[in-house]
Amino acid sequence: MEYKGDKININDIIEKYSKDISTCELIYDLDFQYYFENIKYGGELSLLMSNKTGKKLGVCLQDLDDVNMHFVPEIYSGYKFARIAPKLSGLVAGIALYDYTNRKLTMLKLTGARNLGFITMVNHSYTTNMKINFKNIYLLEPSNALDTGIKNFRGKEKENKIIFFARLVYRKGIFDFILIVKEIVKSLRVEVVVAGQFQHSYEERYFFALLSKYHLEKFVKYKGKLTDDELYSELSTAKAMVYPSHSDSFSISILQAIYLNTPVVAYDIAGISVYKKFNCVKLVKEFDTTAMAKATIDILNGKEIEFSDPALGSFIEEHNSWDRVASAHMEIIDKYTN
Repeated sequence: MEYKGDKININDIIEKYSKDISTCELIYDLDFQYYFENIKYGGELSLLMSNKTGKKLGVCLQDLDDVNMHFVPEIYSGYKFARIAPKLSGLVAGIALYDYTNRKLTMLKLTGARNLGFITMVNHSYTTNMKINFKNIYLLEPSNALDTGIKNFRGKEKENKIIFFARLVYRKGIFDFILIVKEIVKSLRVEVVVAGQFQHSYEERYFFALLSKYHLEKFVKYKGKLTDDELYSELSTAKAMVYPSHSDSFSISILQAIYLNTPVVAYDIAGISVYKKFNCVKLVKEFDTTAMAKATIDILNGKEIEFSDPALGSFIEEHNSWDRVASAHMEIIDKYTN
């Protein structure tokens, strides 16, 4: 039998860390989450600790601002997902409703917290996705950075392949990707690499069922979860990264790709808009799999892609150090301490 661990007792955690908390000026949550089942405990652990100890709270929203939380766009997305993955339409609709309710309740609880001092944001276009009734909101710059090991893979020779890597869930575009590949292989032959780990067995089964339905098994190589070096090797030698994600706050995946001179084709969503100004990132309307396939085919057929843009060089330079990211957090934290 698989061991799933002991049941978590939130009060025991509070008691265990109460001494450390008592000496702190501020509780800062680097990735404030939105788990509905935690409501019975008073919400996210950092919020509960702040409420119980009276300590000032700061939170960074990374996951909470990655999709459009306005009601009409959420309903529209659910409809489009159902068209792309019809056998999962009922499940997707249920998840969308759950997720929408979950996020709304979490934000109400967070912004109503008596000790909340500030919120930091990773997504610079977060207002497209959500409205936050709170005034002390700061944009982190930079909010993410490249791993130092990636530099060893720059300048590799490109192979006749494209790559898609992400958390393999429907909101990262795993079913969109199949439709895109289906269109691409009508025009040319190319190796297709998929890397990442499926989070749900029903999505994994449906993914491979669709590959079989469209006779794509001979083109698509699923490599599972790769080490960093294995991923960088695949990414650096790909002619393009296809990234039909519906859920992002920044996308470090795109940052890694363009650092390795691999052009990216992605959906034009709020969390990815930071890359819109660069020629090496082609953005198309969300859910337009035909346009994404065409943009990828253009790249594979030799369309000129610009990587020598000074603005791109400055952007990469700004995002090549996690020390800079830490400093961006500390600059804001310092405003609320001492």
